[in-house]
Amino acid sequence: MIKSGKNSLAFSYKAGSTFVHKMPPVLKILLIPSINILIFSLPFEFSLGFLIFQALLAFILHFTIREQLRDLRPVLYYAVILYATSLLAQFFAALGTAGTWEEALKSGFLSAISNTETLKMLVKLFCVMQSASILFKTSTTLQIREGIGAIEGAIRHILPVSKKNTFTDTIALFICFIPMVYKNWELSKRAWFARGGKSGIKMMKSIFPVFFSVGIKQAFNAARAIAIRREE
Repeated sequence: MIKSGKNSLAFSYKAGSTFVHKMPPVLKILLIPSINILIFSLPFEFSLGFLIFQALLAFILHFTIREQLRDLRPVLYYAVILYATSLLAQFFAALGTAGTWEEALKSGFLSAISNTETLKMLVKLFCVMQSASILFKTSTTLQIREGIGAIEGAIRHILPVSKKNTFTDTIALFICFIPMVYKNWELSKRAWFARGGKSGIKMMKSIFPVFFSVGIKQAFNAARAIAIRREE
């Protein structure tokens, strides 16, 4: 039997009483994007150190290794594809000069793994993904929405524009789109496995239409709710 539980889903809120959970949502929403800008602006050493810091912070927040890897899985897949593509490119490039295909494969492998620029980019992406994971796992959807509303309200208070928030719902919906997509995908996979299905092309062909239709329906209902709220 497949166990259910919101906490087991990627980028889903995990209840807790840690200092990050208690941190004002406004501060987290402003702090995390600012740090991500620094990650791509400062030297690689900052990204590497910050990645280690975030991993330690995740353990302090009681996030398991499995939960951390689940949220970082998109970057892990991207890393595999990136290195596989680089390996093939280096292999075919060395095939003309190497004596055998084994030598070309070895040369391509060494060239792929020694590409420091690829490694640096992946570390930065891991940092960004881990930051997003901490935000979503320590903030509810309502807290994110209220935080964005407070930021928009403060900006409108300064600028000579209407004082009524008009972008909060749309921006909050866009930000919360990430955990919603992951939740729908994980639930679709669980339903497939609960019926005895196996991983593979057949699974993708079967659950993707359901995943897509559920997402479209949720987006439509959310858009209607926002439109009705604005008319009131």
